[in-house]
Amino acid sequence: MAKLRLAIYAATAVGGIVWPWYCIYQFIQETEALGLTDPLEIVELFSQGVWANASAGFIAADLTLVLIAAFAFIIAEAVRLKMKYWYLYFVATFGISFAFSFGLFMFNRERNLIRSSNTSA
Repeated sequence: MAKLRLAIYAATAVGGIVWPWYCIYQFIQETEALGLTDPLEIVELFSQGVWANASAGFIAADLTLVLIAAFAFIIAEAVRLKMKYWYLYFVATFGISFAFSFGLFMFNRERNLIRSSNTSA
């Protein structure tokens, strides 16, 4: 069962790089087609898209609250399990994607739990 969890967490971490960044690539292609070159205009267009309508707003609000809860979980678990460099998951969230950083955290958490159960057995 632990190997299955590791595989799922690894897959979400990889998917958390590929899928969101594919969408960013598509967005960049769209901005180039519109002739936008000013970074501030591009960021503004991106931000408008996040809240473009009620369904997009629902997803943005929902994910924002999940992100806050996950950050609390990451801190609590990392401290409890004495995980090193836990703060890098926050950097990865905003530098890469939340799907990547949370999948990677869960993968490393699971490995940590497996190691600690093997040493205490």
